[in-house]
Amino acid sequence: MTLLAADFFAGGGGSSSGMTKVPGVELRLGVNHWALAVETHQLHFPNAMHECADISQIDFRRYPRVDILWASPECTNHSIAQGRKKNQEDQIPDWEGNVLPLEAGARSRATAWDVPRYLEEMIRRGKPVLGGVVENVVDFAKWILYPAWKKTLESLGYALHVAFLNSAHAHSRKSLWAPQSRDRMYVGFIHVSVGRKVDWEKWLRPFARCVQHGIVRARQFFKKAGEPWGRYRAQYTYLCPEAGCALVTEPVALPASEAIDWSLEGQRIGDRKRPLAQKTMARIEDGLQRYARPLMVPVEGRDGKEARSVDEPGRTQTTRRETGVLIPSGFIAELRGGNSKHRDLKDPLATVCASGNHHGLVLPAMLVPSGGTWNETAKPLTEPMRARTTRENEGLLIPYYGQSRTRTTGEPVGTLTTVDRYALVQAQIEVEDCLFRMLQPSEIGRAMSFEPDHTVLGTKREQTRMLGNAVTPNAAEVLVSALTEAITGEDLEPCAA
Repeated sequence: MTLLAADFFAGGGGSSSGMTKVPGVELRLGVNHWALAVETHQLHFPNAMHECADISQIDFRRYPRVDILWASPECTNHSIAQGRKKNQEDQIPDWEGNVLPLEAGARSRATAWDVPRYLEEMIRRGKPVLGGVVENVVDFAKWILYPAWKKTLESLGYALHVAFLNSAHAHSRKSLWAPQSRDRMYVGFIHVSVGRKVDWEKWLRPFARCVQHGIVRARQFFKKAGEPWGRYRAQYTYLCPEAGCALVTEPVALPASEAIDWSLEGQRIGDRKRPLAQKTMARIEDGLQRYARPLMVPVEGRDGKEARSVDEPGRTQTTRRETGVLIPSGFIAELRGGNSKHRDLKDPLATVCASGNHHGLVLPAMLVPSGGTWNETAKPLTEPMRARTTRENEGLLIPYYGQSRTRTTGEPVGTLTTVDRYALVQAQIEVEDCLFRMLQPSEIGRAMSFEPDHTVLGTKREQTRMLGNAVTPNAAEVLVSALTEAITGEDLEPCAA
């Protein structure tokens, strides 16, 4: 059974990419107000109808009927002043001096009310839309007209389910998982004519590890009684579902390092012609103290932001390039006597002798992940050496004979013999010696769970805007899978452990 889908505020194709990964779902219509976004969307969905238009001005009588509707309207509780501020920010040059064209910077005037307007028109024709999802920020639930909006959908014959889902925890089957913490609100709805309920619980329980029961499908737990609302950790968490066990579990999530192209080299901070802003430097300093490993660094001027390790999911991607990658630098340690003890990685090696390899590559331990996933270009050490490394911010005892492993100074030392076998390495990282660069659009796309070959048109600023406005495909796939299963009556399998 083929289900036709429409995507309102389709953007660069995130929601459409996720929906069409669900068996039997085919995109029929994509609408957006920005011509460049429509052109990008057409590249990936050439067989769908497209229109560049302000949805609030569209006469839906000329639109085709679909089975599933995905809509991502603008947040309805923006004041006029806030709108002006947003447009002003769009005209502020980014890291590379680029600004957005007015067409891109103008906010779409599509609102949440356009959803029931379209649904009502299809019902008038006698062919109701069978189900759909409305995506928005979590504060959409605080909109003063939200209760009336919900009641309108219910009066049209739709049963609603409100889900608060972080993209990092949307464990899809076919879409790439998102290495990004991105809290969003999703209002799922299904028409009474379908005759079946949606098993949302089946699709919205992420994998997590319980210390007692191993890998489980965790259940969501809201800290405050009453109507569920909020962001992960702040207002809700996840618990083990096993009977009698109420342990808090951390859902499985990809680290930010998954999105980073490690073959792209940053610039040494001390060599920059234009110094980094004081707030950025302070975040780096703080991040090094906390992590002493590669960092994702916020560079926008707002307070309350902090550097975050690449071992964690990235911060929520916005429509601006606001995140930099900082990589501590390393050096060559010479384990044999001579005129020098160590040298910079940018310098030539000392003479390589026939008697053996006496050049040790010293990188802060944080550059070698423990249990993380790195691409092939991101292995600065050999596999045996990776197995010896640690991520902890301590001194290291490095064996350079035999098969012994590297140990931290917090562990017992290995057996000591009559031959010097251990070297002490203590990392003392200065901010000026760290490598720093901004995330590229391709990396932002991966953080948003787009496939590596997903093309986004425009300048870097325009690409970032399009990506930051997108729905993560993995979240769209999970939610539309739940709807499709109910509409067709055919069981679908969620992601397996």
